[in-house]
Amino acid sequence: MNLIECIILGISSLRRNPLRSALTILGIIVGVGSVVSMVSVGDGSSAMVLREIERTGGTKIVEIYKDDWDKQSGTLSRAAGEAVRGRGRWKRNRAEDLETEDAFEILKHARGVVDVVAEDDMGGWNVNYKGRSKESRIVASTAGYDRSHNWYTSSGRFFSAEEVEAASSVAVIGSKIAEEVFLGEDPVGKEIKASRPSYWRGRSGLYEVRLKVIGVMEEKGDAMDTSGWDDRFIIPITTLQQRFKGRQDVERIRVEAVDVDTIPTAIADAKDVLGRQHNNTGEEYNYWTATEELATANKVGLVMKALMGGIAAIALMVAGIGVMNIMLVSVTDRTREIGLRKALGATRSDILAQFLIEASVLTLAGGILGAILGVFMGRGTAALISKFVWEGSNWPSVISFGTMLIALIVSVAIGVFFGLYPANKAAKLTPVDALRSD
Repeated sequence: MNLIECIILGISSLRRNPLRSALTILGIIVGVGSVVSMVSVGDGSSAMVLREIERTGGTKIVEIYKDDWDKQSGTLSRAAGEAVRGRGRWKRNRAEDLETEDAFEILKHARGVVDVVAEDDMGGWNVNYKGRSKESRIVASTAGYDRSHNWYTSSGRFFSAEEVEAASSVAVIGSKIAEEVFLGEDPVGKEIKASRPSYWRGRSGLYEVRLKVIGVMEEKGDAMDTSGWDDRFIIPITTLQQRFKGRQDVERIRVEAVDVDTIPTAIADAKDVLGRQHNNTGEEYNYWTATEELATANKVGLVMKALMGGIAAIALMVAGIGVMNIMLVSVTDRTREIGLRKALGATRSDILAQFLIEASVLTLAGGILGAILGVFMGRGTAALISKFVWEGSNWPSVISFGTMLIALIVSVAIGVFFGLYPANKAAKLTPVDALRSD
């Protein structure tokens, strides 16, 4: 018989016992569905992190900051620092603070850099307009903050480099401030009063500044990394330094590289620049990259897929044993049929192919149904994670064609592997023995 005839005969044999066939493929459906759903949820973790990174600046960003405590002192040489780390002792990081000028120097001298932004922030502020107020957080930066954070104005404009140099009293406000303080009135061009309690040597006072609103930022929402962004207002960093701090230090510096491949070069040059600026090695500062976070997310997704995939593999193994069992029953029930076919000229390979195709068709059908079920299971699992485990994360379910194809191939392989013994048992029967059986 040719392949088509074997497939037709195999399908017709399965249709004789539809209930038995359906119960047999149930385990395949559950196993394949579990594999597809868990892989989709595991891949969703990487997709979610990438989505958040793109929402907050992109994969080309390097963030430089200083930890106050580290396993090396900021005034130590590289070799001495390694010695301290080796002893496992924590010391206060005595390196100088990052400053606004560092950002300009990195932009000027580092290779593969598109833009550099110096930032600082301070909580506990209150924004007031016509007696309506809202608690807020001030963010101060150089020009380019909107591009660095992939967060642009929905109306008005962002402040310029000239306004930063002049320490202008201008502000760009978040959407929630515009909504709750201005109550539908256009904020652009209006003046707000920003204030914050201050404490100095046991005396209390009040920081207060009047700012002209020049723009309103687009709504970001309170999900994940952008939580609280809409409650912020942003001013030139020089305004914060001259009006309140009296110092040039900054909290962090965000460097935008040309692309992901140039990030190592940008970091190396930034370390050299900071080392010259602060008379240290440049290693005293921390250099965060989005690629590190993506790598961590990929590891978490891989662990999740491995654990849940192992459980699904056990389910598939059990399903495969069920396929073998039902095929052995089928061989027993059809022994006389096998003898008759052999008496009419069927070869050993014909019988072997017939039963292997039956097993493969059975598991392939289960694989197709399981893959479809896995799509819905993956989406359902992601929805449950977003609602009960990590609220507001909008955990995605990533379904790839490759995953579906692998699931189908695995299901067919299970049919062939577990159907081989029953098929071989049927193929070894002689016509006389088969026809004489009860």
